[in-house]
Amino acid sequence: MIPLHDDNPTSMRPVVTVALIAACVVVFLWQLGLPTGEQERIIYALGIIPAVVFGERTLSHEIVMVPATVTVITSMFLHGGWLHLGGNMLYVWIFGN
Repeated sequence: MIPLHDDNPTSMRPVVTVALIAACVVVFLWQLGLPTGEQERIIYALGIIPAVVFGERTLSHEIVMVPATVTVITSMFLHGGWLHLGGNMLYVWIFGN
């Protein structure tokens, strides 16, 4: 069953929720617009790699865009496809308020 709403009505506008959804969609469209090799580099650079975060491994300097600890945040905006994005944004919209 896919939830379409929750039982927790709110009187405030979900500004932060809409901003997060918009940011995720913009980042995903940016990902799609990149050439294939660059898409892979972005996933390595901005996605979370536990061995890199915990200091067991390092990425080459050509790939690194942000410090390893920041990838805990940046990875939340990356999505693997339209269904991944749509499913996540559905849950953000329903439970984000």
